[in-house]
Amino acid sequence: MAATSNRNVKSSAPLLIADDDSTIRRLLEYHLRHQGMPLELFEDGRQLLAAMHEDVQVAVVDLNMPHVDGLECLRAIRKGWPCTEVIFLTSVNQAREAVQALREGAFDYITKPFSPDEILMAVRKAAELSQTKRENAVLKQTIGTERTHSGFVGSSVASQNIRDKVARIAPLNATVLITGESGTGKGVLARAIHAASPRSSGPFITVNCPSLPRELLESEMFGHEKGAFTGAHEKRIGRAELANGGTLFLDEVGDLPIDLQPKLLNFLQEKKFQRIGGGKDIPADVRVIAATNQNLKDMVAQKSFREDLYFRLNVLPIEIPSLNERADDIPELSQHILQRIARQRDMAACRIDKDAMRALTFYAWPGNVRELENTLERASAFCTDSLITPADLPAEIAGHATAPDGPPFNLSGWKIEDLERFAIQQTLAACNNNKAEAARVLGISEKSIYNKLKQFAR
Repeated sequence: MAATSNRNVKSSAPLLIADDDSTIRRLLEYHLRHQGMPLELFEDGRQLLAAMHEDVQVAVVDLNMPHVDGLECLRAIRKGWPCTEVIFLTSVNQAREAVQALREGAFDYITKPFSPDEILMAVRKAAELSQTKRENAVLKQTIGTERTHSGFVGSSVASQNIRDKVARIAPLNATVLITGESGTGKGVLARAIHAASPRSSGPFITVNCPSLPRELLESEMFGHEKGAFTGAHEKRIGRAELANGGTLFLDEVGDLPIDLQPKLLNFLQEKKFQRIGGGKDIPADVRVIAATNQNLKDMVAQKSFREDLYFRLNVLPIEIPSLNERADDIPELSQHILQRIARQRDMAACRIDKDAMRALTFYAWPGNVRELENTLERASAFCTDSLITPADLPAEIAGHATAPDGPPFNLSGWKIEDLERFAIQQTLAACNNNKAEAARVLGISEKSIYNKLKQFAR
């Protein structure tokens, strides 16, 4: 237990101690340095706060100190460094103050006089909790970053289904096959799965199958030994080996040449491989995520993709819908993209007027989210007074600003409930998701809008 806990007290992150009693400071220094813990000692809370930084896991502070007392230290640390744990040193007559410290977020309090084992145990437990908080914060930020990328913003049923699938399959180790049109965010989804998986601390290595020359693809994936072929002047580590302990992402796997597919199949089956020119099996501790914009089933029927490889890849399938299939996400998605652009340019986010939003909503988006991002990138650069109007959009998109109120297709054969869903979703999109305005346009109550949305989500 002690050895495990000790690892959590980083040598690069000293334990900070503040007490105006020099005898207590010397006592703590003797016992904690003997355990190999790096320390910084201070006479009061003001000095300790001046030395605080985000890597500090534990601070030990006396409750009563000059200039800045222990409670003031605690409040400042909780506000500025929430992953740092604070342990209080108190006297026997300070029980009320100690309880107040616990209520305000202190990890623990220790009453003087204390034993060396007591303070050591408290510090180790506090360090463990601090480390856990940091790991959780990193994971949450990583996942949050991935999920709030343009491909995952939106409250539509389709977007929520994708997020739910990521949450379910990320903890597993099985192979994932992501399908969807170009520009829908397959690479982003792969990174989100990796970030939410137990392998998140390992590498995420991409093999872009169509971008690599056919003659180099095997070498890039599995590596080669020195002298394995003409031009192999030194040993090369392949991407499968670089991904050890993490995730190997095979982007556009449908473009993998037919003669290399058996090698990939063997890699997936045996979890090992050989470098070109080598005779030694190398074990592979990797999770494979593959993506394609092609229909692999059709390719199997056409004999251009191996059926056994398809089954090996298609263990956990996820299909990303096109942007046109979730048009009701476009208002929220557009605002998210503009906010991201504003942060990159260090400027206020642009707004989209009603006509321009209508155009964005009714356009078919053959390039999906990537096309929407590029469109808004250009529009935000050239618009006037930070307001995007149809004049700032390409002609093929701007023309939809005056689209007819009815859907631009034949309604014959549609079910009434599907038409109702379409009407509400498109009106919400045109009204920037303002439910009161959409209800007014549709001639129904706002409550009816909410009831219908709940019905659609079931």
